[in-house]
Amino acid sequence: MIDRITRMPLIFVLAFVSTMLTDSVLASGDFALLDQHGRFHQLSRYAGHDTVVTMVVADDDPTSLRALTALQQVQQSLHQQNPDADIAYLLLYAGANPERARVQAMAEAMGTDLPVLLDAAQIVLATLQAGHLGDVYVLDPASQDVLFRSALGAEGDAGAAQAEALQQALAEVLADNAVTVAASAATGPAIDFPYQRQWQTRPVSYQQDIAPMLQRRCAHCHVEEGLAPWAMNRHLMILGWSPMIREVVMTRRMPPGQIDGYVGNWQQTHELPPEELAMLIHWIDQGAAQDGDVDPLAETAPDAEAWPLGEPDLIVEVPAQQLPATGIVDFLLESAELSLPEDKWLRAVAYDVGDKSVLHSLMIYAREASAPVSSETDLIDPAVSEYVSIFVPGEQVDAFPEGAAFRLAANRDLAFKIRYLTSGRETVDRTRIGLYFQDQAPVNVVETLVIANETISIPAGAAEHREIARSEPLASAVYLSSLSPHAHGRAQSMQLTAIYPDGERQLIANVANYNFNWQLTYRLQQPLLLPAGTRLEAETVYDNSLANPLNADPEVRVEWGVSDQDEMFNHYVRFLRPR
Repeated sequence: MIDRITRMPLIFVLAFVSTMLTDSVLASGDFALLDQHGRFHQLSRYAGHDTVVTMVVADDDPTSLRALTALQQVQQSLHQQNPDADIAYLLLYAGANPERARVQAMAEAMGTDLPVLLDAAQIVLATLQAGHLGDVYVLDPASQDVLFRSALGAEGDAGAAQAEALQQALAEVLADNAVTVAASAATGPAIDFPYQRQWQTRPVSYQQDIAPMLQRRCAHCHVEEGLAPWAMNRHLMILGWSPMIREVVMTRRMPPGQIDGYVGNWQQTHELPPEELAMLIHWIDQGAAQDGDVDPLAETAPDAEAWPLGEPDLIVEVPAQQLPATGIVDFLLESAELSLPEDKWLRAVAYDVGDKSVLHSLMIYAREASAPVSSETDLIDPAVSEYVSIFVPGEQVDAFPEGAAFRLAANRDLAFKIRYLTSGRETVDRTRIGLYFQDQAPVNVVETLVIANETISIPAGAAEHREIARSEPLASAVYLSSLSPHAHGRAQSMQLTAIYPDGERQLIANVANYNFNWQLTYRLQQPLLLPAGTRLEAETVYDNSLANPLNADPEVRVEWGVSDQDEMFNHYVRFLRPR
């Protein structure tokens, strides 16, 4: 479920702020980054390993090459001495805003297949207090503490001494002993931190920099009585929650639903640009101070319109739901009659949420009204139900691309798949859906291809279990417009690949850090033409291990099912088909 932090009194939160901000925040802590291949790595997810070794490198650098050679020698020697040791080795690229292809070329030239983490904002480097290429860290993935900090990459005897020191330190860690060996001095070139240099010349301003960014990126969900656990409505709240803000952006839990920005050209990746991320972390580490007499977050915002697109042509009431104060509410399946007199061209859907503090997601299907219903799951049976749209917090409108519309047949009703979170109080949710029609037939008809795999079977304890499904060849050319991947808490990443008629493969989307809490739709800036004969391959990687914080029970084999306790494999691919 969503990270629901207890809504403790603000004074209780602030009592810890000075301590948390002055502790050794920069010395250790959990973090997450993508590597050169777009795979997601989080330090705490390596909790099943004995330790994690991370080393700073750059391309075209002799120190980095010598350091990697030394690291490989240490790795080989330790494996010979202790073959049962489970050590993860990660490289950390030193440069800001790296080009992924360049880092891939660097790794290939260095002859390594180790993950190279891309720290575009250099916030992990700054957190580790890295100063030079070749800096190396031995990390405890359980506590996220730095157990040993040293250096590699010196020439001659000095380099051999550095490697010996690292090997001794790792031997002590594997023996569950405190590290006693002395660290080696850094000898590599200094790392350039362009963002830190920028903020040394001009302090970060809460009023001019931070508050507008939070309003733009975060405050539309962090509202009073919203689904987020607290409201960004004044500086005092930001100050109180600043250690938590730092943690969730460092681990990529926030902003929600981040997609790999190196793959495809998407309208919104929900990821903070490196310059904004570096600015936010720098401001928090400097004490999260307020400047000026005006607090932009405290200014009264205009009431949100129930229908941003204007009055809908048809308003549909979702059946009201009585929700308990606490506990887990499993998926609910409901339906509503439409009784349309004729087929309609649907151009947009809007959502007027009844209780924003509990509605997690709502999926809409157009269902054959006469289809029998022997169980609730029949309401969304793909044989008789077609996916239309999904609501998630922060996205009130789902408007189809210009010139495109969905044919809502007269013989269709609506079916809903709804997920709620409890809020600490009993409530009734009365959500309404607004449908917007157009009279003129569109240029392109909106269709959805659901790439599903109902035969998935995820072994107990499996940390990286991969499932794949492929579509049939496309009968005619279409334009791919958006993707809505869907799975449950054990899903770790999801990809969509086009296999063209000539056999060429193109990775279309890489949701490297999939999180069940955020059932988002990713929309391309420009629809992608897929010629007839193209097949789509969907992949979902599941983590059924203890290291997955969203795993309900790592000791059971998991198969397909609608319940949160089960798993799903659905990739909703929206097409625009020329009419």
